[in-house]
Amino acid sequence: MALVEIDKAYKHYGSVSVLNGLSLNIEEHQVVCLIGPSGCGKSTLLRCINRLETIQKGEIRLHGDRITGPGVDLDVLRREIGIVFQGYNLFPHMSVIENITLGPLKVLGMDRSEARDKGMALLSRIGLAHKADEFPDRLSGGQQQRVAIVRALMMDPALLLLDEITSALDPELVSEVLDIVRDLAAKGMTMVLATHEMGFAREVADKVCFLQEGVVYEEGPPSQIFGNPQGERTKAFLKRIIDAGRL
Repeated sequence: MALVEIDKAYKHYGSVSVLNGLSLNIEEHQVVCLIGPSGCGKSTLLRCINRLETIQKGEIRLHGDRITGPGVDLDVLRREIGIVFQGYNLFPHMSVIENITLGPLKVLGMDRSEARDKGMALLSRIGLAHKADEFPDRLSGGQQQRVAIVRALMMDPALLLLDEITSALDPELVSEVLDIVRDLAAKGMTMVLATHEMGFAREVADKVCFLQEGVVYEEGPPSQIFGNPQGERTKAFLKRIIDAGRL
């Protein structure tokens, strides 16, 4: 049984259809990269998995249990599924250590000293222990995004969703964030990434999914999707990426 099973998910905003019967399985310890043109449904899919958005039809299951529809405890669900956005969303009036320990203290009821010890250990892992008592506006964009990832990891999620986490960064800061994702992948974290970083997707993904018009148009290992795509739309999309010098 897959960790996450998405079964014919539909999502629309009024007359605009975003997900059109999308189905996808995500295995435990798997890194899945979602690629495709803007508006194809990548970010919406991540938000639906985390229940920040609600699908109108279909079903999403975690550990075999339905997490869509009525009767789902969203607080419990979001302990299992962490999400990091392209905007860092750190509280500006709180220090780094306060930002990353807030969830464990309020939601998990963790002891304050235990939360701080865990937070400092994770900050040390990403080279930012010396910034623990700084406020977010004293950090670079890359540093803030790394803190946002640590904040999600503080909840020990079974699944981490990453939504275009490098798109708001200057090019020289992108590598800082991608290094953390590489490290998490090497340690077996289950992740789903919506990304425009094609070279990174080719390097780190176990499975690449090309989304088109709200469905998984083609999926497979990076060697297949980037080296020998089968679908005409996948080929056309990658040709534009290559012509733009992004792969």
